[in-house]
Amino acid sequence: MEPFVSDKGGMFVTLEGSGRQGQPHRISWNLIAKQNHGPFIPCGASIVLAGKLARGTNLPAGARPCMGLLTVNEYLDALKGLNVKEVVE
Repeated sequence: MEPFVSDKGGMFVTLEGSGRQGQPHRISWNLIAKQNHGPFIPCGASIVLAGKLARGTNLPAGARPCMGLLTVNEYLDALKGLNVKEVVE
């Protein structure tokens, strides 16, 4: 399949709602990956959380979303060294 597919991938998140003054507001946050690094994107949160556990950080037990357990910067740091670029619109 390699000759027929792209080496690019990504994650695309769009939030829509009301701004502080009640006006329509939209934010897009994207991660663009090249060199077949797209499959690493879902691993970022696991890398951060595994590091926290290894350092003895007290995290809630049980299966749950990782919302609030790591920051965007921690997540992006876990992807350093990969060809992944953050794009905010």
